[in-house]
Formats: sequence, C-alpha cells, structure tokens
Amino acid sequence: MSFELIFRHEAEIDLADIQDYYNNISPTITNNFFTEFFETLSFIEQEPQLFQVRYRDIRIAPLYKFPYGIHYREKNNQIIIFRVLHTKRYFK
Repeated sequence: MSFELIFRHEAEIDLADIQDYYNNISPTITNNFFTEFFETLSFIEQEPQLFQVRYRDIRIAPLYKFPYGIHYREKNNQIIIFRVLHTKRYFK
C-alpha cells in the first residue's frame, strides 16, 4: 500500500531546529541524523502499525542512534507526521 506523507508545520519546525543544532556541531552528524530519519520514515511507510499507539492515536517511532522519536498517525492512506521530538525533553 502506498501512503502519502504529510508533515505538520510543527514537525517541519522541529526538523529545522534539529538541523540547526547538529550543523553547529558537524555537518556530518546532520547528514547521519537525516539518513536515519528517512530510514525510519521508510519503516513507517512499509508498516505504519509496527509502532505502538502512545497517546491520542499517535504512534512514536524511535530513531535508534539519535534520541528522537517521530510522532505520527495513519489515516486514510496518509501518514501524518505531527512532531519529531527529543526523547529526554518535556513538551506540552
């Protein structure tokens, strides 16, 4: 099944912030982050129900080398990415 990926504005802001943070450390780390991010998105697209529902029908797919999780929901052939959040920070 083919899914349309939709990024909410908050997720786009999260990714821009992550990119800025890692670029200040090393562009190589930034590239490694996005490589893993897109690999994880590929897992989500292949089997969106692979990750458990955590809150309000939102699933969280963790990245394994970086401390971030992709918060998403599957709905009508769409995968909606709500946030990309650091796993050790508190967000309201």
